[in-house]
Amino acid sequence: MSNCLLGALAIQRRFGGSLNWRPGWHSGGFEGFMGNPWGHWRVRLPNGTNLSYSSPDKELSIWKQLWFEGYIRRTHASR
Repeated sequence: MSNCLLGALAIQRRFGGSLNWRPGWHSGGFEGFMGNPWGHWRVRLPNGTNLSYSSPDKELSIWKQLWFEGYIRRTHASR
């Protein structure tokens, strides 16, 4: 389990929307976001906004990542 999935579930519970998986590396090349090679869970709201949770310190346990210094990123869906 990952901090972004738990964060996305909390965001979805609060704001609604649908869970959305943004893939990372693929056999055909890189399909990512801001140089991130890993996939990422986010919530897509009906108005086209994506909300996702991230933590700057990936070395912490998942629970501590959710508790300490995490942030929600807001982007608009491009597709």
